[in-house]
Amino acid sequence: MNKLLLILGFVVSLHPTVAAQDVASDLCDVPVVVADYNNQLVRNLTPADFSVRLAGSPAPIASVSLDAGPKRLALVLDASSNVPDEEWKLGTDMAAEFVKHARPNDQFALLIIGGSPTSGAFSSSADIVARLQRLQGARPKSEDNERIYDALLDAANLFDPPQFGDTIFLFGHHKDSGSKTSLNQLQDLLLTGRSRFFGMSFADRLAGLPPGVDLNKPLPKEFRSAQLETVSADTGYFFSFHSVQSLGIRGQLPLFEDFLSDLYTWIAEPYRLRLSTSSFDHGSSFEISVTEMEARKIHRSGIHYPHSVNPCGKQAPKAP
Repeated sequence: MNKLLLILGFVVSLHPTVAAQDVASDLCDVPVVVADYNNQLVRNLTPADFSVRLAGSPAPIASVSLDAGPKRLALVLDASSNVPDEEWKLGTDMAAEFVKHARPNDQFALLIIGGSPTSGAFSSSADIVARLQRLQGARPKSEDNERIYDALLDAANLFDPPQFGDTIFLFGHHKDSGSKTSLNQLQDLLLTGRSRFFGMSFADRLAGLPPGVDLNKPLPKEFRSAQLETVSADTGYFFSFHSVQSLGIRGQLPLFEDFLSDLYTWIAEPYRLRLSTSSFDHGSSFEISVTEMEARKIHRSGIHYPHSVNPCGKQAPKAP
């Protein structure tokens, strides 16, 4: 992100189908992204290049492979009245720019915070780009509450049953107001389904800091990581901030668009890391490292994966 200003044998022979199902049900696929210092994917890694710890203990890896198959993405846009028009216009424009990187078989859903209910059905990238372009000049009537958790839960529930690589991408603010959904409900559904959650805001994250605050020291409590930022980090990713003002500086917008392209590649082609579900329990801590990180120009922050895992095949209950 330095581009931006910020930032078994016998049984098988007797019952091959049943045995295959048993083996499949005992395996769990986790999406992992490994990116170098320039946000570019590090490819051609093998199981020997990864080290995994579950609940603090080493865990065997069944297989590792890049998965470039079709992916599902739920885009969530914040249209609440707390989002200034300039942020809304930039957000819809950049969301459309982001979707333009889609492959032919990728699918998208679009949900709006603060506006009238929108269909959560998945459709093509071309349809979503067209809808985003219309929204840029025709902002929905909105309410004051920013029911972000509710919208994100609706988005996560679209992934039922979950598929490998499901991703939610929020263009909006990082603080919720008025939602019936609790943060724990949202977090549990995301982690159980292994959904990846990115957040992106065009607000100034540090607006309102008292004059003279030393940015090299810990920030005041109210300016530290918000709860939604923590949820994104738990899924292995981040909530990033790129203010309208900073992107207005000459040369920054093209760099930011390159960054969006990098992020889409992360979503489209993660590693599929396969583990045995017998090796972990619900909520087990999860840690991954990669060999020869310095030679491969990888920083720890460039390895993205859920930081706790639940056994596959057990979807968290939907909120009422």
